[in-house]
Amino acid sequence: MAATSSCPNLLTVRSSTSGIIYSNKNGQYTNGMRCEWSLSGNTNLELVFFRFNTERNYDFVYVYDGSSSSSPLIGSYNGGSLPSNVKSSSNNVFVEFTTDG
Repeated sequence: MAATSSCPNLLTVRSSTSGIIYSNKNGQYTNGMRCEWSLSGNTNLELVFFRFNTERNYDFVYVYDGSSSSSPLIGSYNGGSLPSNVKSSSNNVFVEFTTDG
């Protein structure tokens, strides 16, 4: 598992062999953010959310099936409900997090 981020202070790779990563462990974020994560592995990827809470209808997590935001959108998530597991059809997933002002 390899991960790169435009917000490296919000990304912790716990184990490259297990594929476990943490994003924003403390749960705090600011206005006007735009963070991107590019995830790749040796096989199809599955994202499992353990905790999720954004400002409903204003701050969003977008997950794309591929290596960029030009790839097909798997889903858009916001609010306090934990998203279901997200599976890719390839060995790449692109995640974008945006917040309003």
